[in-house]
Amino acid sequence: MTYNGKVTGPTLRVHPGDHVTVKLVNNLKQATSLHTHGLHVSPEQDNPFIMVEPGKSYTYTYDIPANHTAGTFWYHPHMHGITAEQVASGLSGAIIVEDMDDDQLNTISTNRVLVINDPPLTDKNPWADASDSAKSNDSSMGGMDGMGGMGNNSSGVDMMTAMMGRTGPKLLTNGFEGVDLTGSGGKLERLHIVNATASTSLKLIYSGAKMFVLSSEGGRLPAPKEVKEVTLANSERTEILLIPGTNGGTLTAQRLSNEGNGAAMGSPEKIASIAADAGSDISALPMSFMMANTRDLFASNVKVANQRVVTLSGHMTSTIDGKLFDPNVVNFTVKKGTVEEWVIDNTTPMYHPIHIHTWGFQVQGEDGWQDVVTVAPNSKKVIRIAFDDFAGTTVLHCHILDHEDTGMMAIIKVD
Repeated sequence: MTYNGKVTGPTLRVHPGDHVTVKLVNNLKQATSLHTHGLHVSPEQDNPFIMVEPGKSYTYTYDIPANHTAGTFWYHPHMHGITAEQVASGLSGAIIVEDMDDDQLNTISTNRVLVINDPPLTDKNPWADASDSAKSNDSSMGGMDGMGGMGNNSSGVDMMTAMMGRTGPKLLTNGFEGVDLTGSGGKLERLHIVNATASTSLKLIYSGAKMFVLSSEGGRLPAPKEVKEVTLANSERTEILLIPGTNGGTLTAQRLSNEGNGAAMGSPEKIASIAADAGSDISALPMSFMMANTRDLFASNVKVANQRVVTLSGHMTSTIDGKLFDPNVVNFTVKKGTVEEWVIDNTTPMYHPIHIHTWGFQVQGEDGWQDVVTVAPNSKKVIRIAFDDFAGTTVLHCHILDHEDTGMMAIIKVD
């Protein structure tokens, strides 16, 4: 499954204050939809409950707030019950929000986008062929306006695959088995990286001289952070600088298990090679570039309006607070303009990357703004969510998308 006939869909480059329209034409044999993952836009515009039937189209409109942070985001289907199938089959693309600091940075760095996914590499799609006809007009669940058709997972995969998540045979970077990045001509090598797999956590390792993280999921850090490796749960993004050694460098990705201690699975796979002519002077970064997102939700003067414990439970079938997703039930009601503290308590033996639509948050003990918090087995993470700017109804869910499809999703209403 592709957007515009490409294994990786077109990169959408937008700016704070832009009004964006995207026409989604559905030539699949099943219904689909579009989610702009991580964008801080109205939940009425980024509506996960819209269903675009086969042969139909829908024009999405997005008003990017004038104060939206620059950063790396992405888009993918959000058709509950078959989201895993459609993303695992290759439907993904990047969204880059750029501001004036990017214009300045582009004079001293490259500005490359790498979307990593692992679609099937077979003549027939093993995810789609099982039940296309059954899914094209599944309208078994009604409820809220636009939420018809959000039935249970009917993908036909076995229980182990539904539990562990779908994976393809190879990691592809922009549709290739690794890419060769050349022609930097002395500029710094700056990469926006999206883990667009449906279920695979990746550890990125670089063989060159140095690697610096510039951004978390929700925007830039206060300063570049030198690291030895970067771990991205599926759906997470990062923005990095790679400094080559005398022979350049190679960026590889190691798949990690979603169970136990997150052990390495298989051998590292090439993501990109960096030519030796890339730049190395990070002092050339404009100071203003790293001054965004200095708000600290864990500061002592932050008023916390509410504290909740959100429990992840189950194994063969995972739930939130012991409940499977119900389109007729609002699980969490929040006041607009408040900050809430949530303890995400994972009582299961699996990792769960929990994604919250629309509103960004910070994780206690971690850097930057995020929209996905990965909670290890039998552990807890504390997050503070800023319910800024928008009222409306949307969802949070596990981004191991087979878990979302089988019910590990809940509805948030902000008013």
